[in-house]
Amino acid sequence: MNDNSAQFTFLDEDQFKKLVAVLISLVTVMATVIAFLQSDASQRDDHANRDTKRYATEVMGRTVSGDAQVNFAYNKAYQAWQELNMLADSALERGDEAAVNRYRKLRDQMTELSPLLAAPYFDPETGETDTAKYETDIYLVDLALLTQNFKAAGVVKDAWDAKANTYIVHLTLLAVALFLFGLATTISGPVTRWIFSGTGMAITLYAAVWAVQVWLQPVFDLREQGNAIEAYARGTGLAYRELYQEAIAEFDQAITDAPTFAAAYSARAEAHEKLGDLPAAAADYELARANGDSSANTAGELAYIYYLQGRFDEAIAMNRTALESAPGELWIRFDLAVSLLAAGQIEAAKAEYVAGMEDAARQVAEAEAAGEEPPSDLWWSLDASGAYDLDSLIDVMDGQGDTPPVDKIANPEAVRAAAEELVSQLKNTAVALEFTGQPSAGALAAQITPFEFAEPIYDDEGEVSDYAYDDTFEYGVQAVSVFFDYENMTDGQEVLFKVYIDDEEDPSWRVIAPWDLGASGSAEKSLSLDYSDNFVLPTGEYMVEMYVDSHLAQRDWFVVAE
Repeated sequence: MNDNSAQFTFLDEDQFKKLVAVLISLVTVMATVIAFLQSDASQRDDHANRDTKRYATEVMGRTVSGDAQVNFAYNKAYQAWQELNMLADSALERGDEAAVNRYRKLRDQMTELSPLLAAPYFDPETGETDTAKYETDIYLVDLALLTQNFKAAGVVKDAWDAKANTYIVHLTLLAVALFLFGLATTISGPVTRWIFSGTGMAITLYAAVWAVQVWLQPVFDLREQGNAIEAYARGTGLAYRELYQEAIAEFDQAITDAPTFAAAYSARAEAHEKLGDLPAAAADYELARANGDSSANTAGELAYIYYLQGRFDEAIAMNRTALESAPGELWIRFDLAVSLLAAGQIEAAKAEYVAGMEDAARQVAEAEAAGEEPPSDLWWSLDASGAYDLDSLIDVMDGQGDTPPVDKIANPEAVRAAAEELVSQLKNTAVALEFTGQPSAGALAAQITPFEFAEPIYDDEGEVSDYAYDDTFEYGVQAVSVFFDYENMTDGQEVLFKVYIDDEEDPSWRVIAPWDLGASGSAEKSLSLDYSDNFVLPTGEYMVEMYVDSHLAQRDWFVVAE
């Protein structure tokens, strides 16, 4: 051995081979341990995967059976009870005692068909049902419980799968190290064999440290965090029944047991919003995002809370964040648009509304081309998230609302003018797409005067003798007539009437028919059920809209007071 190589030689060849043999033994033992850990992680992954499949099956089963039970209870048993009760009331008014007894006997037999028609869900004196409590007890709480268990099992599966795959990387690294150790024993040059063996030792050390880190990293299982999931499920049931304070208490318990439970923060935020506590709602949505909820829905909901608080810049930024992950969600785009509008960025807002309406038209066209129905939330986005929010913004500027704060709205006069224009565009687009599949085209030539509302007054023979004009009617009114004058109409034009009750359309009032009353004159539209002698209009605020060839021609409001 020459002098130059001696400085790199710390052991003779036999000693070096003995050292490498020891290293190979240690690496082999280490590989055996890691192989065991990989096998254990893989088994835990498989177990969690089986859990997800079981929960998914149970979710489907509970959904199907629960829907079937509720559908039968309400749409069959209760509707039969209600119909027989109405027939009994009609017979009572006619003085037919025998018919009254027959109908009531049959009516009472209906209560045996479903638990919905018994305490604590049903009051036979008033005929009212607590359907929300029935649904909650029958399956909604169980469904929430199973759904969260499914999601928790999915998180566990992913975590153990990641560990198992990482252990395989460790085994691969150790295999490389073993190869280098073995190669080092076949090389005569001391420098080269120390390079190979040193590299092998470095790889072994790196793999060992990494494996220990992976082994020490805990796998979070929400199912093991006290009663977090159970409390969350109870809270969702209470929130569904609109018992928001009680629901918040359950969500508090869920968060106490599992401080990183993002779904509980989101659910609590929604309950706070329903109670009007916007700061608490915003804080909870922020906590949901901080704890891993990166969904577009949560970001969009948080943006809307910011908007209601008048924090328009934050709302705009958060809506843009939501749109990055869900660019096709129309409601998020319209929320962005109304935030831009309230902030005084009118042209930018109009551009977003136009983009949303164009996207809606594209989705309808694609659905028709595929022989399918457009997504149901498309109509909700155009009507509720689009037009309704603009109407609410106008109401705030008229002193009829307080969110967003009126003093935060920039340039209210210009905002109001733009909002009124955009409401018509959105409603025209929604009606045109629904009935023609195409965006609205052309301009409205017809002129419809503001509606006047009146209650018909009947004489002793049941004929209308007069009308009592008003925009507020007492509960018990059986019919309301809508009067208007018109000009520039053409026979054959398609006319649509829509009725909203408390901001939600009641499709049963929809009437669409070709116009046949000539070019000009006066007309009456009656809101009544002439075939029923005990029908009354439910309490609430009514909005009547009239469309001519998919263009909003007139809209106005009246109230049926309690």
